[in-house]
Amino acid sequence: MKKEKRNKDKLKPKPKLKGCKPLALGTVLHVLNNIMVVRARRKKLRAVGGLLNSVVMNGRNREIGRVYDIFGPVDHPYIAVKVFTGVNLADLQNKKVFVLV
Repeated sequence: MKKEKRNKDKLKPKPKLKGCKPLALGTVLHVLNNIMVVRARRKKLRAVGGLLNSVVMNGRNREIGRVYDIFGPVDHPYIAVKVFTGVNLADLQNKKVFVLV
């Protein structure tokens, strides 16, 4: 009998998004219903235009929501993110999130 080679499930490489690069957005402070509040960690974040409606991802590169509002002080603003349905909100508390720019 010939030995058959097992085909192990190989992880597929993450898709490369053309023209988009992930940027650290900040840390999740609060999660309410379907909105989470993120404390921005960069002062340079204000220089990046067009953050509204940008896709927000967790550390595993999974889309978790979209930027809904930016408020608070200019140096370290707070960012409201509308969370997509089906996302486990309990896992997001005190985690770092990223945005595609």
